[in-house]
Amino acid sequence: MFPKVSILWLNYNSLSFIDIVLESLQAVNELDYPNYELIVVDNASTDGSHKVIKNFIGKISHAKFIRLERNLGFTGGNNVAYRLRDPESNYVVLLNNDAIPHQNILKEIIEIMENNISLGACQGVILRYGNHLIDSAGNYICEMLGCYSLFSGKHYGIMKKPLYITYADGSLSIYRIEALKRATKSSSKIFEDYTFAYFDDLILGLKLWNSNYKIASFPFIAGYHQRSTSFKKYKPLQFYLSFRGRVALNTISNSRYKNLIDLMFTKSVFFNVLSSGYRKIAAKNREEAQRVAINAYLSGKKIGQILKRKGENIDLYKAPIIKVDIHEGFWGMIIPRRLINPLIKEKLEKTLMSLQSLNTTCNISLRIDLNLRTDDVYEGTC
Repeated sequence: MFPKVSILWLNYNSLSFIDIVLESLQAVNELDYPNYELIVVDNASTDGSHKVIKNFIGKISHAKFIRLERNLGFTGGNNVAYRLRDPESNYVVLLNNDAIPHQNILKEIIEIMENNISLGACQGVILRYGNHLIDSAGNYICEMLGCYSLFSGKHYGIMKKPLYITYADGSLSIYRIEALKRATKSSSKIFEDYTFAYFDDLILGLKLWNSNYKIASFPFIAGYHQRSTSFKKYKPLQFYLSFRGRVALNTISNSRYKNLIDLMFTKSVFFNVLSSGYRKIAAKNREEAQRVAINAYLSGKKIGQILKRKGENIDLYKAPIIKVDIHEGFWGMIIPRRLINPLIKEKLEKTLMSLQSLNTTCNISLRIDLNLRTDDVYEGTC
């Protein structure tokens, strides 16, 4: 029995890395799974890449192609693809056009999800394109709303057992459609259209945990990813979307440091002490950096209020997140995040590594949660 899977694949101005794009499509065509479809959405590309892609997928019998009149971003493009899915599909895959899936990934993960109905989303270990270092083995968020990609930059093989994660990486992840419908309260979209990109997969993950579903990462190779190809030339936009997403999330969630986080955001905007993304912009034009930061903050607040009026209230503590003690929260106010984040990430990885060395069973069909019993990571209450 092989339930139907819809693979959602977006493109935007990819001619500069078209070899990777075509490799991604070829890998989809060669997946060892008998019941899937490919839905390609072009986000109004202007470099001619859509023509190359449309011609390439002409030989794929189970592929659909649509070209949009304007760029709707990661969220809007995926929502269009989601609406085009076969109504008989049970699962959807989010696949970036710079990610190359492993041939067996669908068969391995779908079998696990079919046997574990509490799993709303899953991923495997995603490696960096061109080597065997880990790009992402899943993602965690801390109470200060910092995001941490598990085992990023480490050698493949460091992860021995499946783990619960806060959210699956949007470059290559698999979702149960029934879980998406319950979490988003919609059968026609996965994301809020106006978010465009960044923090969308995080908020979706938290919505799944809040809907009594779980998200897990598995220690087998899911594929390869050449990260940030689409945003290489758009650093101000990348920073704007990321900062805006954090502000919006803080507005609709319940971190015990909620007020401290908002104070940190405000201080950052007006005293020019934001993240590395801010500094990269400021190095070229400090006035532009300040303008981008202020606009991102105000827009994030507005989006958060819109979501709250729609009834979006996210309980962070239903998901596995990284605890931050009061001292770390205080130092986060006065020390740049680039200095604090590596320490938190190191604590997380050491904790999870110690758990993986325990003599516990790893039968995913019985107890994934054995891997997150620790004082440093909240398990979640589902």
